[in-house]
Amino acid sequence: MENKYQDQVYHFKGLWDLPSICGLKIIKKAETSIIIATDLYDNNPGTSITEWNTKLAWELCNKFELNPENLIFIEHTPNKETKLEFNRETFFKVNFTIENGSFVNPVWNQLTNDEVDKLISE
Repeated sequence: MENKYQDQVYHFKGLWDLPSICGLKIIKKAETSIIIATDLYDNNPGTSITEWNTKLAWELCNKFELNPENLIFIEHTPNKETKLEFNRETFFKVNFTIENGSFVNPVWNQLTNDEVDKLISE
């Protein structure tokens, strides 16, 4: 899948320790870090990023030494190139609360492609 928001395939253990994968792009900036996690649809044998976002985001912060207090986490669903509206490309910024050393209470806010591009390029 060619996509400007996906730089690598990331393997993680999802629900019930199922092997799971997502596309991953990390942009480190002076004050913040941006993670774009891409849903890989049919190529993912396990848990979706939406089901596992709190655990996945925390795991990525630990693995890549990112400050969880200054994290922008974006869920990306690529275009499946069908006529169905629910298969179009989407981006959702997910805001978390930090409690007891983990992310909880995800809240999703949809972003446009231009808003994501602006976050990356600023």
